Amino acid sequence: LIYALKYFLPHPSELEWKNGNTYVFVLPMAMGLTVDAFYQLPILQCHHRYNITTYNNDNDNDTTTTTTNICWNEDVITQLDLLYVLLSGLLVAFVFTLAFRGVLGVKKCYWGAAAVVHGIVFCLVGKALPFVIMYE
Repeated sequence: LIYALKYFLPHPSELEWKNGNTYVFVLPMAMGLTVDAFYQLPILQCHHRYNITTYNNDNDNDTTTTTTNICWNEDVITQLDLLYVLLSGLLVAFVFTLAFRGVLGVKKCYWGAAAVVHGIVFCLVGKALPFVIMYE
């Protein structure tokens, strides 16, 4: 976590705040990496979820309580999610290679890359938000 905060979270004085790349690419990636590093801490990796199931048999007080663990690496942000992120990065890099060789327009590549980055952000935030706000 300290390593991620020191080397991957950009210092405000080092950013070009007038450049759109800061908001579109740098900040979402830095925040995502920092949140993921934060949830790698052993105390925060798993939450307990208590499910209470009530059975209406002869005795109305007949209930069972089950406990399940929801873990960050296994249940929230999985290896498949990381593979999608890596594949997206490779595709964006390939498209920019085509743009710099004059095959595609650079402007379209930037918009496409921005859409890919924000699609990843919305997808992963949608998966992570229930875990983050989960209380015991």
